[in-house]
Amino acid sequence: LLDGVPIYNANHLFGFFSVVTPDAVKDVKLIKGGIPSQYGGRVSSILDVRMKEGNSKKLAVTGGLGTIFSRLSIEAPIIKDKASFIIAGRRSYIDALVKPFVKTTNPLKNADFYFYDLTAKFNYRINDKNTVFASGYLGRDIFGLSVFKFNWGNATATARWNHIFNQKLFMNITTFYSNYNYYLEFKAANGQGFEWKSNIINYSVKPDFTYFLNSKTTIRFGAQ
Repeated sequence: LLDGVPIYNANHLFGFFSVVTPDAVKDVKLIKGGIPSQYGGRVSSILDVRMKEGNSKKLAVTGGLGTIFSRLSIEAPIIKDKASFIIAGRRSYIDALVKPFVKTTNPLKNADFYFYDLTAKFNYRINDKNTVFASGYLGRDIFGLSVFKFNWGNATATARWNHIFNQKLFMNITTFYSNYNYYLEFKAANGQGFEWKSNIINYSVKPDFTYFLNSKTTIRFGAQ
């Protein structure tokens, strides 16, 4: 889950890298069993990732260059101490590094083999009791040769309203859209072949309430 939104096949490069850019991560929670009811009755483990909300004080830029991919993140205030944003992205370039060293007749010369991802989040504190958030993710893995191609990716969009009723009760209302799609294509030398396209699309609204009954008891309730 990325800011409460399901991400399917959450890996890059056949499992070597996560789809979540580390520069944009605020908090990670791993639940391996006994799934709480607010996660919707999941039967497997859950990795709940929350993104940073952006630096509300000053501009901050981080990045890195690597042999497989490079990354860059930018966070800054829009209105100091009131509204801020963060944008983080990565892109691999294995295909670009390989092409100059292979012959023209080599199938790898025209191969596509890379991944990318982009995450963004915005928050605005309306007043002491109301804050709104908006976030999104776009990522894809692409692998293709002249006769065989496949790729997969996720696209998400989230909006969340946080409201504090009083010192004991507060609420989060989250709406989101998630689209995971997968593509596979095979073309034989005789012209025969096939294409396979599939996807999983989620639309959801989730009100979630937390009530602090006393110093020893917290009650959570909601719906989805």
